[in-house]
Amino acid sequence: MPLKSLLRNVKSSMTLYKLSKLYSLSENADSENTLNIVYVMHTDGNLKTGGDKVIYKQSALINQMGLKQVRSQVLHAENTDFQHQWFDHSTTFRKDTKLNPRTDFIILPEIMVVPHASLLSKLGIRYGIFVQNGYSLSIPLFISDYEALKEAYQNAEIILSISDDTSDCLKLIFPDLASKVQRLICTVDLDKFKTDNKKENLITYMPRKLAKHADLVNFFLRENLPKNWKLQSIHGVSETRVAEVLSKSKIFLSFSELEGLSLPPIEAALSGNLVIGYTGEAAREYWRNPIFTEINCGDIKSFIKEILAKINVLESEELTDDFANIQTFLANRYSKEAEIQSINKFIEQVAVLMAR
Repeated sequence: MPLKSLLRNVKSSMTLYKLSKLYSLSENADSENTLNIVYVMHTDGNLKTGGDKVIYKQSALINQMGLKQVRSQVLHAENTDFQHQWFDHSTTFRKDTKLNPRTDFIILPEIMVVPHASLLSKLGIRYGIFVQNGYSLSIPLFISDYEALKEAYQNAEIILSISDDTSDCLKLIFPDLASKVQRLICTVDLDKFKTDNKKENLITYMPRKLAKHADLVNFFLRENLPKNWKLQSIHGVSETRVAEVLSKSKIFLSFSELEGLSLPPIEAALSGNLVIGYTGEAAREYWRNPIFTEINCGDIKSFIKEILAKINVLESEELTDDFANIQTFLANRYSKEAEIQSINKFIEQVAVLMAR
């Protein structure tokens, strides 16, 4: 056996052993007719990702919808006391890993399907998978193999997708499971991400994904950026602080890399920014001129030229009606109403599955 495969098998065995007793069965339930959607999540306070925010808020929204005998919880299975603090939420948390097969339907993130899917299957717990990045589908292969990954998806009752691009990725790698794939819509908070009339000559960006690219853009702008303009990095701050900064800036630089659906460019656009940069592929579903300008990944020179061109536009012209029209398109596409509609469809399917 090749050394790489051997090391992977050892790592997989160690992980399985560590997590083998993570879940157990419980006979306690509020009601045999209650459906509880439990989102299982990783535990890492150092990661501040949009995907975590989406899950927290989606779980809370299910509870707010007031559906009869339907509720939702978030379960940080490996540390049930953990919860994210960097954004506001009203999420309900599960404080134990004892699951009831009659009432609990588990949603796994794509990065945790191995080994969690097999652990749930052995207990007779039904589950779905929520894929928020089609380019993260292979991550479980670091501790397992393709056959285990495929089995996890085959045994899933439903596969939720965050974007059109993610759905395409799923159907490409698992064409025989295409009928299980369902698109969910996520919401952008229009009460937080909105334009401030007191705009500043400010360019903002988030360097977390492609820090080297951000550093290069900073470097080449050094002698070219007009003296009355400044750059500001947004990193490691609360959602409220992100919204405050975006409301003041005029241009947002997108350093997205193979994203499931990059939310910061949407939030920036709704906050009155022109957005320049990389689509991360999935953002193509909303990337429209004149708000959004695409730069091919790594084309730093074009990045600089486009930033300077947009500064000239902002200093000499007013934004056209097309800008407002695209903001309206974004607000409607990623609205709470659209998310509720997609959640209703998802829950109806789960309810049928659990009734079997």
